[in-house]
Amino acid sequence: MRLCSISIDGTPTWGVVAHDGTIVDARPIAGAPATLHDHIESPDPGVLGRLVDAAARGGGVDQADVVWLPPVRRPSKILGVAINNIIGQRIAHRPFANPAFFFKPSSALVGHGRPVVVRESYGVTHPEPELAVVIGRHTKEVSEADALAHVFGYTIINDVTSPGLKAEDSIELIAPPGSGGGAYGRLLSWRSNRDDDHARSNYLTYHARSKGTDTFGPIGPWIVTADEIPDPNVLGVNSFDGDTPVFVDSTANLLFPVQRVVSHASAYMTLLPGDIIHCGTSMKAADGSPYRGITDWDMRRVDGRPMRISIEGIGTLSNSVQWERDR
Repeated sequence: MRLCSISIDGTPTWGVVAHDGTIVDARPIAGAPATLHDHIESPDPGVLGRLVDAAARGGGVDQADVVWLPPVRRPSKILGVAINNIIGQRIAHRPFANPAFFFKPSSALVGHGRPVVVRESYGVTHPEPELAVVIGRHTKEVSEADALAHVFGYTIINDVTSPGLKAEDSIELIAPPGSGGGAYGRLLSWRSNRDDDHARSNYLTYHARSKGTDTFGPIGPWIVTADEIPDPNVLGVNSFDGDTPVFVDSTANLLFPVQRVVSHASAYMTLLPGDIIHCGTSMKAADGSPYRGITDWDMRRVDGRPMRISIEGIGTLSNSVQWERDR
Protein backbone atom coordinates (compact mmCIF):
# COMPACT_ATOMS: atom_id res chain seq x y z
CA MET A 1 0.00 0.00 0.00
CA ARG A 2 0.93 3.62 -0.50
CA LEU A 3 0.04 5.74 2.53
CA CYS A 4 0.35 9.51 2.65
CA SER A 5 -0.22 12.61 4.75
CA ILE A 6 -2.04 15.38 2.94
CA SER A 7 -4.13 18.49 3.36
CA ILE A 8 -7.59 18.60 1.76
CA ASP A 9 -9.30 22.00 1.64
CA GLY A 10 -6.90 23.24 4.30
CA THR A 11 -7.47 20.35 6.71
CA PRO A 12 -4.56 17.98 7.44
CA THR A 13 -5.38 14.29 7.17
CA TRP A 14 -3.92 11.06 5.84
CA GLY A 15 -5.02 8.44 3.41
CA VAL A 16 -4.29 5.61 1.04
CA VAL A 17 -3.43 5.94 -2.64
CA ALA A 18 -6.05 3.88 -4.46
CA HIS A 19 -5.56 1.66 -7.47
CA ASP A 20 -7.23 4.31 -9.63
CA GLY A 21 -4.64 6.90 -8.53
CA THR A 22 -6.98 8.88 -6.30
CA ILE A 23 -6.41 9.37 -2.58
CA VAL A 24 -8.97 7.96 -0.18
CA ASP A 25 -9.20 10.06 2.99
CA ALA A 26 -8.71 7.90 6.10
CA ARG A 27 -10.91 10.07 8.31
CA PRO A 28 -14.20 8.29 7.46
CA ILE A 29 -12.63 4.83 7.82
CA ALA A 30 -13.91 3.17 11.00
CA GLY A 31 -11.29 3.04 13.72
CA ALA A 32 -8.68 4.98 11.78
CA PRO A 33 -6.38 7.05 14.01
CA ALA A 34 -5.90 10.78 13.57
CA THR A 35 -2.53 10.62 11.79
CA LEU A 36 -0.43 8.26 9.72
CA HIS A 37 2.19 8.41 12.46
CA ASP A 38 -0.40 7.04 14.90
CA HIS A 39 -1.19 4.23 12.46
CA ILE A 40 2.50 3.34 12.18
CA GLU A 41 2.86 3.38 15.96
CA SER A 42 -0.22 1.28 16.73
CA PRO A 43 -1.41 -0.56 13.61
CA ASP A 44 -4.89 -2.05 13.87
CA PRO A 45 -5.49 -5.13 11.69
CA GLY A 46 -9.11 -4.06 11.16
CA VAL A 47 -8.09 -0.61 9.96
CA LEU A 48 -5.44 -2.18 7.75
CA GLY A 49 -8.07 -4.36 6.08
CA ARG A 50 -10.38 -1.41 5.55
CA LEU A 51 -7.51 0.57 3.96
CA VAL A 52 -6.89 -2.31 1.55
CA ASP A 53 -10.59 -2.32 0.63
CA ALA A 54 -10.61 1.47 0.18
CA ALA A 55 -7.60 1.26 -2.12
CA ALA A 56 -9.39 -1.32 -4.25
CA ARG A 57 -12.63 0.74 -4.46
CA GLY A 58 -10.95 4.05 -5.28
CA GLY A 59 -13.09 7.07 -6.05
CA GLY A 60 -11.15 9.35 -3.72
CA VAL A 61 -9.70 12.83 -4.15
CA ASP A 62 -7.69 13.64 -7.25
CA GLN A 63 -3.98 14.00 -6.49
CA ALA A 64 -4.00 17.44 -8.11
CA ASP A 65 -6.45 18.64 -5.44
CA VAL A 66 -4.34 17.89 -2.36
CA VAL A 67 -1.38 19.55 -0.69
CA TRP A 68 1.25 16.96 0.13
CA LEU A 69 2.64 16.90 3.66
CA PRO A 70 5.64 14.93 4.93
CA PRO A 71 4.28 11.38 5.39
CA VAL A 72 5.57 11.33 8.97
CA ARG A 73 5.30 14.89 10.16
CA ARG A 74 7.09 14.73 13.54
CA PRO A 75 9.41 11.72 13.78
CA SER A 76 11.41 11.50 17.00
CA LYS A 77 14.57 11.44 14.90
CA ILE A 78 15.82 11.56 11.31
CA LEU A 79 19.15 9.84 10.74
CA GLY A 80 21.26 10.17 7.62
CA VAL A 81 24.16 7.93 6.62
CA ALA A 82 27.25 9.84 5.50
CA ILE A 83 28.89 8.96 2.16
CA ASN A 84 27.18 5.58 1.97
CA ASN A 85 27.92 4.96 -1.69
CA ILE A 86 30.79 2.98 -3.16
CA ILE A 87 31.62 5.92 -5.44
CA GLY A 88 32.31 8.17 -2.46
CA GLN A 89 34.16 5.50 -0.52
CA ARG A 90 36.52 4.77 -3.42
CA ILE A 91 38.22 8.14 -2.93
CA ALA A 92 38.34 7.91 0.87
CA HIS A 93 41.80 7.70 2.47
CA ARG A 94 40.21 5.48 5.12
CA PRO A 95 36.79 4.07 4.10
CA PHE A 96 34.25 3.80 6.90
CA ALA A 97 34.21 0.47 8.72
CA ASN A 98 30.61 1.08 9.83
CA PRO A 99 27.79 3.45 8.85
CA ALA A 100 28.45 7.01 10.08
CA PHE A 101 25.34 8.99 11.05
CA PHE A 102 24.20 12.58 11.25
CA PHE A 103 20.86 14.09 12.30
CA LYS A 104 18.36 16.19 10.39
CA PRO A 105 15.60 17.94 12.40
CA SER A 106 11.95 17.23 11.64
CA SER A 107 11.44 20.98 11.09
CA ALA A 108 13.44 20.61 7.86
CA LEU A 109 10.82 18.31 6.32
CA VAL A 110 8.53 19.47 3.50
CA GLY A 111 6.16 17.47 1.34
CA HIS A 112 6.16 16.58 -2.33
CA GLY A 113 5.54 19.61 -4.54
CA ARG A 114 6.54 22.12 -1.89
CA PRO A 115 9.46 24.50 -2.56
CA VAL A 116 12.94 24.33 -1.09
CA VAL A 117 13.88 27.82 0.08
CA VAL A 118 17.43 28.90 -0.79
CA ARG A 119 19.23 32.20 -0.21
CA GLU A 120 22.32 33.39 -2.05
CA SER A 121 24.15 33.64 1.27
CA TYR A 122 23.88 29.88 1.72
CA GLY A 123 26.48 29.46 -1.02
CA VAL A 124 26.59 26.20 -2.97
CA THR A 125 23.51 24.14 -2.09
CA HIS A 126 22.75 20.86 -3.79
CA PRO A 127 20.26 17.96 -3.70
CA GLU A 128 21.11 14.47 -2.45
CA PRO A 129 18.67 11.80 -3.73
CA GLU A 130 18.14 9.00 -1.22
CA LEU A 131 16.02 6.05 -0.19
CA ALA A 132 14.44 6.58 3.24
CA VAL A 133 13.38 3.88 5.68
CA VAL A 134 10.45 4.41 8.05
CA ILE A 135 10.77 2.39 11.25
CA GLY A 136 7.65 0.50 12.32
CA ARG A 137 8.59 -1.06 15.65
CA HIS A 138 10.45 -0.22 18.85
CA THR A 139 13.94 -1.26 17.79
CA LYS A 140 17.00 -1.71 19.99
CA GLU A 141 20.06 -3.84 19.20
CA VAL A 142 18.36 -5.65 16.35
CA SER A 143 20.45 -8.06 14.29
CA GLU A 144 21.00 -7.53 10.58
CA ALA A 145 19.03 -10.72 9.94
CA ASP A 146 15.96 -9.27 11.70
CA ALA A 147 16.38 -5.58 10.87
CA LEU A 148 14.06 -5.40 7.84
CA ALA A 149 11.23 -6.88 9.91
CA HIS A 150 11.33 -3.65 11.93
CA VAL A 151 10.75 -1.47 8.85
CA PHE A 152 7.22 -0.15 8.26
CA GLY A 153 7.93 1.09 4.76
CA TYR A 154 10.02 3.12 2.36
CA THR A 155 9.87 6.60 0.90
CA ILE A 156 12.08 9.11 -0.93
CA ILE A 157 14.02 11.95 0.65
CA ASN A 158 16.10 14.75 -0.84
CA ASP A 159 18.86 15.37 1.69
CA VAL A 160 19.44 18.98 0.62
CA THR A 161 22.93 20.02 1.71
CA SER A 162 24.77 23.34 1.71
CA PRO A 163 28.56 23.06 1.53
CA GLY A 164 28.52 26.86 1.72
CA LEU A 165 26.95 26.78 5.19
CA LYS A 166 29.13 23.81 6.13
CA ALA A 167 32.25 25.83 5.31
CA GLU A 168 31.09 28.62 7.65
CA ASP A 169 30.53 26.06 10.42
CA SER A 170 33.97 24.46 10.14
CA ILE A 171 37.04 25.28 12.20
CA GLU A 172 40.73 24.36 12.29
CA LEU A 173 42.26 23.83 15.74
CA ILE A 174 46.07 23.82 15.86
CA ALA A 175 47.61 22.07 18.86
CA PRO A 176 50.80 23.54 20.38
CA PRO A 177 54.14 22.22 19.10
CA GLY A 178 55.24 19.09 20.91
CA SER A 179 51.71 18.21 22.00
CA GLY A 180 51.33 15.46 19.43
CA GLY A 181 48.08 17.03 18.30
CA GLY A 182 46.34 16.47 21.63
CA ALA A 183 43.55 13.94 22.05
CA TYR A 184 42.27 14.49 18.52
CA GLY A 185 45.74 14.00 17.14
CA ARG A 186 45.99 10.61 18.82
CA LEU A 187 42.52 9.57 17.74
CA LEU A 188 43.13 10.70 14.17
CA SER A 189 46.54 9.10 13.76
CA TRP A 190 45.20 7.35 10.64
CA ARG A 191 45.21 10.63 8.72
CA SER A 192 47.56 11.22 5.81
CA ASN A 193 49.58 14.14 7.20
CA ARG A 194 51.73 16.26 4.93
CA ASP A 195 54.21 17.21 7.66
CA ASP A 196 54.53 17.60 11.44
CA ASP A 197 52.80 21.00 11.39
CA HIS A 198 49.83 19.57 9.52
CA ALA A 199 49.64 16.71 12.04
CA ARG A 200 48.83 19.30 14.72
CA SER A 201 45.77 20.57 12.83
CA ASN A 202 42.33 19.23 13.65
CA TYR A 203 39.44 20.13 11.37
CA LEU A 204 35.95 20.08 12.87
CA THR A 205 32.72 20.51 10.90
CA TYR A 206 29.23 20.95 12.33
CA HIS A 207 26.36 19.95 10.07
CA ALA A 208 23.31 21.44 11.81
CA ARG A 209 22.72 24.31 9.36
CA SER A 210 24.12 22.63 6.25
CA LYS A 211 21.69 19.70 6.56
CA GLY A 212 18.98 21.00 8.88
CA THR A 213 17.92 24.41 7.58
CA ASP A 214 14.16 24.77 7.03
CA THR A 215 12.93 22.99 3.86
CA PHE A 216 16.20 21.01 3.50
CA GLY A 217 14.28 17.72 3.82
CA PRO A 218 11.78 17.20 0.98
CA ILE A 219 10.19 13.78 1.51
CA GLY A 220 7.41 11.65 0.04
CA PRO A 221 5.10 11.69 -1.74
CA TRP A 222 4.02 8.63 0.29
CA ILE A 223 5.28 5.60 2.17
CA VAL A 224 5.19 2.28 0.35
CA THR A 225 4.67 -0.46 2.93
CA ALA A 226 7.51 -2.92 3.35
CA ASP A 227 5.54 -5.89 2.00
CA GLU A 228 5.71 -4.30 -1.47
CA ILE A 229 9.51 -3.87 -1.41
CA PRO A 230 10.97 -7.37 -0.92
CA ASP A 231 14.57 -6.14 -1.28
CA PRO A 232 15.35 -2.44 -0.71
CA ASN A 233 18.95 -3.01 -1.80
CA VAL A 234 18.25 -3.40 -5.54
CA LEU A 235 16.17 -0.30 -6.33
CA GLY A 236 16.98 2.05 -9.20
CA VAL A 237 17.38 5.70 -8.15
CA ASN A 238 17.07 8.19 -11.00
CA SER A 239 17.39 11.94 -10.58
CA PHE A 240 16.36 14.73 -12.96
CA ASP A 241 17.08 18.43 -13.24
CA GLY A 242 13.80 19.38 -14.88
CA ASP A 243 13.49 16.74 -17.60
CA THR A 244 17.24 16.08 -17.91
CA PRO A 245 18.51 12.86 -16.28
CA VAL A 246 21.52 13.83 -14.17
CA PHE A 247 22.20 10.90 -11.81
CA VAL A 248 21.27 7.26 -12.48
CA ASP A 249 22.17 4.95 -9.64
CA SER A 250 20.91 2.04 -7.54
CA THR A 251 20.66 1.15 -3.88
CA ALA A 252 22.82 -1.82 -4.88
CA ASN A 253 25.70 0.70 -4.78
CA LEU A 254 25.23 1.48 -1.10
CA LEU A 255 28.39 0.45 0.76
CA PHE A 256 26.29 -0.59 3.76
CA PRO A 257 22.94 -2.20 2.85
CA VAL A 258 19.71 -1.14 4.52
CA GLN A 259 19.68 -3.93 7.11
CA ARG A 260 23.25 -3.09 8.17
CA VAL A 261 22.31 0.57 8.54
CA VAL A 262 19.24 -0.16 10.70
CA SER A 263 21.08 -2.72 12.83
CA HIS A 264 24.08 -0.46 13.45
CA ALA A 265 21.93 2.53 14.36
CA SER A 266 19.89 0.43 16.82
CA ALA A 267 23.07 -0.63 18.63
CA TYR A 268 23.51 2.96 19.86
CA MET A 269 20.05 4.54 19.94
CA THR A 270 16.54 3.24 20.34
CA LEU A 271 14.59 3.56 17.11
CA LEU A 272 10.92 4.41 17.53
CA PRO A 273 7.94 3.92 15.20
CA GLY A 274 7.94 6.71 12.63
CA ASP A 275 11.67 7.36 12.85
CA ILE A 276 13.30 7.96 9.47
CA ILE A 277 16.70 6.75 8.28
CA HIS A 278 17.89 7.91 4.88
CA CYS A 279 20.43 5.48 3.60
CA GLY A 280 22.92 7.16 1.27
CA THR A 281 23.21 9.47 -1.71
CA SER A 282 22.77 8.49 -5.34
CA MET A 283 26.06 9.60 -6.92
CA LYS A 284 26.50 7.94 -10.31
CA ALA A 285 26.28 10.56 -13.07
CA ALA A 286 24.00 9.73 -15.99
CA ASP A 287 25.46 9.49 -19.48
CA GLY A 288 25.57 13.03 -20.83
CA SER A 289 24.78 14.58 -17.44
CA PRO A 290 25.80 18.24 -17.15
CA TYR A 291 27.06 17.44 -13.63
CA ARG A 292 30.15 15.33 -12.98
CA GLY A 293 29.47 15.12 -9.25
CA ILE A 294 26.51 15.68 -6.93
CA THR A 295 27.96 18.96 -5.60
CA ASP A 296 27.91 20.39 -9.14
CA TRP A 297 24.08 20.34 -9.06
CA ASP A 298 23.90 23.79 -7.48
CA MET A 299 20.28 24.65 -6.68
CA ARG A 300 21.03 28.36 -6.91
CA ARG A 301 21.34 27.91 -10.67
CA VAL A 302 18.37 25.71 -11.58
CA ASP A 303 16.31 28.64 -12.96
CA GLY A 304 12.95 27.33 -11.78
CA ARG A 305 13.39 23.76 -12.98
CA PRO A 306 12.03 21.16 -10.52
CA MET A 307 14.30 18.61 -8.89
CA ARG A 308 12.85 15.13 -9.39
CA ILE A 309 13.91 11.90 -7.72
CA SER A 310 12.38 8.58 -8.83
CA ILE A 311 12.96 5.34 -6.93
CA GLU A 312 11.87 2.03 -8.39
CA GLY A 313 8.79 0.62 -6.67
CA ILE A 314 8.10 3.84 -4.78
CA GLY A 315 7.40 6.78 -7.10
CA THR A 316 8.68 10.29 -7.78
CA LEU A 317 9.43 13.17 -5.42
CA SER A 318 9.45 16.58 -7.10
CA ASN A 319 10.26 19.97 -5.56
CA SER A 320 10.99 23.41 -6.94
CA VAL A 321 13.46 25.98 -5.61
CA GLN A 322 12.24 29.26 -4.12
CA TRP A 323 14.54 32.25 -3.70
CA GLU A 324 14.26 34.50 -0.65
CA ARG A 325 16.08 37.69 0.12
CA ASP A 326 18.66 37.52 2.91
CA ARG A 327 17.36 39.00 6.09
